[in-house]
Amino acid sequence: MVSGYTRELKDRRDKWETNIVMEKWGESYVDPVKIRQNPDGYILCFSFYDMRHLLDIKPEGGAYVYSSSEAHSEEQEFDFLRLYKWLETFNFRVYGFEMVFGGERPEPRFVKGYHASGHASKDDLRWIIEQIDPDKIIPVHTENPEWFAENFDGVVLLKNWDSVEVS
Repeated sequence: MVSGYTRELKDRRDKWETNIVMEKWGESYVDPVKIRQNPDGYILCFSFYDMRHLLDIKPEGGAYVYSSSEAHSEEQEFDFLRLYKWLETFNFRVYGFEMVFGGERPEPRFVKGYHASGHASKDDLRWIIEQIDPDKIIPVHTENPEWFAENFDGVVLLKNWDSVEVS
């Protein structure tokens, strides 16, 4: 049993796949066999936890682009080693990170220019706000909303459960 899954490879669809996925997207659904038959025709988006599905597809090479956040703990570094081993097993070219061997333990090194988590730097936020020139700025999804108030006019800082009417 891996991460709550009792079987890795499936020879039939689960009921929810038949009732929901196939009903809504049946014409555009692509199963692993179709991908295996024409791997150059697909771009797949796999997380760490999807790597086991490579066993269904059985690719013979390819490119993997890692564009998410860096490892912030020893456990996450082990996740990258596991990811790297999966990619190595299927002969993928890896972009966005590399594993550095030779130290006390293997460590991931992240290559600049690939990170695309959606978080903007302060310089980028400043440029965006200056380009848009909004009347009001309501900071959300930030650990430092005060930065906005210190740097811009028209900032509305909300506390938990506060609301604001936008017209």
